[in-house]
Order: sequence, then structure tokens, then C-alpha cells
Amino acid sequence: MTYRINPNLLKVPLYIAGKSVEEVQREYGLDDVIKIASNENALGPSPMAMEAARKMLSEAHRYPGISERDLRQAIAPRIHSSLDERNVIVGNGATDVIRMISQSFIFDGGEMVTCSASFPMYHLFTTMFGGKPVLTPPTPSLGFDLKAMASAITADTRLIFLCAPNNPTGLIFSKSEVADFMKRVPENVVVVFDEAYFDFVDEGADYGAGTEYVLAGRNAIVVRSFSKSAGLANMRVGYAVSKPDIIEYVHHAQLPFNNGAVALAAARASLDDHEHLKRSKQFAREEREWLYAAFDSLDLTYVKSQANFVLLTNLPMPAATLNEKLLRRGVIIRPMAAWGMPNAVRATLGLRAENERLIEALREVLKEK
Repeated sequence: MTYRINPNLLKVPLYIAGKSVEEVQREYGLDDVIKIASNENALGPSPMAMEAARKMLSEAHRYPGISERDLRQAIAPRIHSSLDERNVIVGNGATDVIRMISQSFIFDGGEMVTCSASFPMYHLFTTMFGGKPVLTPPTPSLGFDLKAMASAITADTRLIFLCAPNNPTGLIFSKSEVADFMKRVPENVVVVFDEAYFDFVDEGADYGAGTEYVLAGRNAIVVRSFSKSAGLANMRVGYAVSKPDIIEYVHHAQLPFNNGAVALAAARASLDDHEHLKRSKQFAREEREWLYAAFDSLDLTYVKSQANFVLLTNLPMPAATLNEKLLRRGVIIRPMAAWGMPNAVRATLGLRAENERLIEALREVLKEK
């Protein structure tokens, strides 16, 4: 080898995305394939977002102008009337925001604490930037073990990631659980609340959201996304909300022009598309309940979710085997080994016809068992 390499990068496994419809069509010789694997909004993108994107396309030859600032100015007061654009940073999807946060705080071997059964990019970014991931096992009910996480904090802890609704379980924290946990977190540790799926949480649920701690002046960051409820996964727009000094610092990890104006305009318009958000929430509630009943009829074990997906656990066969059998029937779901759950798969809420097809395929596979 004639060049020097970064040893930290060699510790980071290459990210393997879920199979696309086109891949499965070619690999298995199928024409009719459905994908319910990547937690996309089955209702599609916000109509207002699509219209705004079309209008902005005529400016595609120019670099983005004030679109990012406009979006930050629109996001802030929707979180709380006391916030302004200085409290918000925008990234190329929520994953890019998590990358910026990790790059900002993980250095010189700093530690990051989170649950092993959660979004893998937390520990992958920590490793990428030379830090030490500290992963605590989930509780028997697959929730974050906040007591174990608090006990795992050391003098080297820089970041803590809390994901709620958690990907891949769909579970949330109660307000009292978060409050008790935050009492045990030292003031110098930054707590990141990943709330990419917060729009799908049932109204009236006892949900310990992170905004309370941002408003209280704690070293807390809330991360959210336009990929899920707004249906803009392809546009790649996410954001973080925190104290102005934290946001200003994290800006140092932001790439120039990290979002295009077309995507930014779509995200901005989606904030006003209240009808699409209402439909997306109602759709998630209805399809979750429909799938629960269908899974019950097949005697399958699942986790009741507050997101737009449902996790199947304690499978009657290896997850890889189940996944392969479903792929051969043109149904793409997501095995959860990379999320620390080798005997689980995650199914995104599809349209009713897609969900019916999933259940029929599962019924066929279980008969072959």
C-alpha cells in the first residue's frame, strides 16, 4: 500500500442499504415488487412540497441563496415562540445532522453512550471520528435501559443518543423517565434526542420529548427530519434545534451548500401542509392497528409502535431465512441484525394493499416452516 490510511475508517463497516425494488426485480426475475423496508411515508410527499420544488427547479443552475435561512426561520417558532434561526441547523437529512454532531463532540477518544438496539449510525460515526461507542443492552421489553446508560457515563463521555420513537422498536420514553435520567447526566455531557418519527406519536401519549431540555438551557440537541411524515426522504433534509452556542459550534462541521434550494423549498412548504401531516398521522394509527390484528392472527410477536413501522421479534425462523423467502415473493422488509437485533425484522407501514400482501406472504412462508 503506497498511501497512508485512517485506521478509524477501517473500523467502520460499509453501510448496506435495504434492497431497492429494482434490485429485487433483477435479482429474482420479478415484475411486481413492494418495498416496506425503509420507513418511507406510503402516502408520498407533501403536495405543497412538490409544488414548491417544481417552482424552484428553474433556479437549479444556481447555488442556494437564502433558502436555508428561510427554512431555519420557519422551523424555530414552530418548536417554541422563544426560538429563532440561531437555534436551528439544517443538514442533508437527519443522518448528516447526526454526523455533524458526532464530528463536533467526538475527538481524542471521547465516548458516546446509547442503546445497542437503536439506529446504528450513532456508534458508526463515533468510531469514524476516533471515539469509543458505549452500547448498553435494551431492557427485556426492548426499551432503552436509561438506568444502565446513566451508570455507563464516565469522565470521557461526550455524547448520549436517545432515540424516541426508537428505530427500530417504535418505543418512546415517558416524561418522568427522561426527567429522572437527565438528573443523572453531568452538565458537560451533550444529550441528543433523535426525534425523526415524533410526528407519528399518538396525541396524548406520555412522551418525553427533548425540547423541554433545550428550552431549559441544558446541553441538549433535538434532531428531526423531513424524510418521514413530510414524505421527503429523497430530498435529504433534516435539522437540529439547540442553544445558539451549540448550534454555532456545530456549524463548523457543516459542509458548504449541504442542501440544494429545491429540497429546502420543499421542506419549507411542507411545514404549512397541515392536511398532509394530519393524513399521515391518521394513516399510521390505522395501519398499525390493522397490522397488529393481522400479526396476532399469525401468532407473531411484535412491538407496539409509536412510529410508521412495526418490529417483529422472536421469529419462528432465522431472520435471514424469513427475509429471503419474502424477497422471493416480491416483498422487501428490513432484517435488524445491524440494529443489534439478529432475530428481528422491521416492516414499514405500507398502503393497505401492500400490508395485505405482506400478511399473505407471511402466511405462505409460515406454512412452509
